[in-house]
Amino acid sequence: MTRSPKIVTIFGATGTQGGSVAQSLLQNKDFQVRAISRDPESPRAQELERLGATIVKANGWNKDEITDAFKGSWGAFVNTNSDDPMFLDKQGPTEFDLGKTIVDALIAADVKNLVYSSFVSTREYTGGAIPMKSMDEKSRIEKYAVASGHFSTVGSIHAGWYMENYLNEEVAQVMGGFPFYADAEGYKTLYMPLWGKTRGTGIPWICIDDDFGDLVHGMFLDPKKYHQRPVPAISEILSWDEFARAFEKVTGEKARYVPIPAGETLAPGVSELDDHRELFRFGQATDGKYFGDLPGTTDIAATLKGAATLARGKSESEAQLTTAEKWFRSNYKAKA
Repeated sequence: MTRSPKIVTIFGATGTQGGSVAQSLLQNKDFQVRAISRDPESPRAQELERLGATIVKANGWNKDEITDAFKGSWGAFVNTNSDDPMFLDKQGPTEFDLGKTIVDALIAADVKNLVYSSFVSTREYTGGAIPMKSMDEKSRIEKYAVASGHFSTVGSIHAGWYMENYLNEEVAQVMGGFPFYADAEGYKTLYMPLWGKTRGTGIPWICIDDDFGDLVHGMFLDPKKYHQRPVPAISEILSWDEFARAFEKVTGEKARYVPIPAGETLAPGVSELDDHRELFRFGQATDGKYFGDLPGTTDIAATLKGAATLARGKSESEAQLTTAEKWFRSNYKAKA
């Protein structure tokens, strides 16, 4: 007897994380992907529909709409967008308000398996010394879902530092120009604060496009195993110097890392980047504990990547996490 595929509904499906999850799950016949979008006619929504997803129009702030969108789902992946400009208004709604509405809708729709894109609470971890709004709000949403007692499983995944940040020229201008613009000495220079207490502290990098979706996919393959067991999403651990050297090795262009104080980078005074500055304060105060007390290794990610790769019908040889060198080779002109 043929089993019906499990419906996994994705909130944030046209975003970077949600799109990666959708594309991975769509390659597994045991899952049916339902993608929530405020604009089903958008190019990203249309591409997901072409790949086989069912597109449902709903707004996360409208509980009735979002409840209807979740109905009949076995599971859901949710990523709330911390960078939404509305969250900059101190008198306006918060990310927790949005997350609570979504969790309440999941409960009303009787969805039992949730994977939420979360973070450690920097405020709690540092005893209030370093509050980082987005990380604190996400942690609070996750705790709200667990405390509801409704879900059979609540998994959380904590994304590392996006490799994809270095595809955006606007981001590059904030971060010193790397890898788009050379400085006066001819180097593609990465001007960033130290991540931990020393220059050699490793940063947990994640390739969202190639790896993140597979990690969430792997969690859905065995949701009980990852119930309240947060997953650090890491493709490779490299210091800033090592990341710059990987670019130099692949492209043949001169590159380097130059450390600067946390308060002198990321456009000081620009409120949109307040959390990013706090993130470096957190990294330096904890000596690089991006995930708090979660293991800062690729072990869990490698296991999930392997399981999802096989479930997608691919071979074990394709189950490797993406290295910085591989990523640069895919996205920049390789050295001849």
